[in-house]
Amino acid sequence: MCTSMTTSCTRPSRWEHTRWSPVCLPASSLTRPPILLMRPWAYFQQHGCTFTAVIPTNVFGPHDNFNIEDGHVLPGLIHKVHLAKSSGSALVVWGTGKPRRQFIYSLDLARLFIWVLREYNEVEPIILSVGEEDEVSIQEAAEAVVEAMDFHGEVTFDTTKSDGQFKKTASNGKLRAYLPEFQFTPFKQAVKETCAWFTDNYEQARK
Repeated sequence: MCTSMTTSCTRPSRWEHTRWSPVCLPASSLTRPPILLMRPWAYFQQHGCTFTAVIPTNVFGPHDNFNIEDGHVLPGLIHKVHLAKSSGSALVVWGTGKPRRQFIYSLDLARLFIWVLREYNEVEPIILSVGEEDEVSIQEAAEAVVEAMDFHGEVTFDTTKSDGQFKKTASNGKLRAYLPEFQFTPFKQAVKETCAWFTDNYEQARK
């Protein structure tokens, strides 16, 4: 199986760039959803090739991008806690902490990706994610990082910062139909392992 990986986060470069609008798009748009999701169908219809795409939710883990400005929420929180602990300052979390996200540990995603390459034979894309019942609020994510890094300082929420979308729930029903017994790494354990990796590899980590 040949597969590509796209994102559950989709946005055009400008509002008028809708899915099929006949406008000049930047070349980078050809690697964004929904174009990536249509490629497998095009290859199948024209050449009979069984290609597909996988759609993970919020990925985190060792070797992530821990940059506070342009990294994703969990690695950004890990870096923030590290800095707050080192300087003895408060941890400031952007927003109210109420939005909820489905986080998937990169090691779990790797196991699932290998399964897709070896066993999944559909053109239809598949979402790789924990279930809706495992959604975690940003506040809960921050608390997990604080616990994992043994941070005892003050934690505040800067409500002048935007929360972003409250929920972006994705269904893993199709994945569960194929792999009902797949065991995801417990969230707190995955966070603890990621924090340990970041601490041990701070000088080399992307940040």
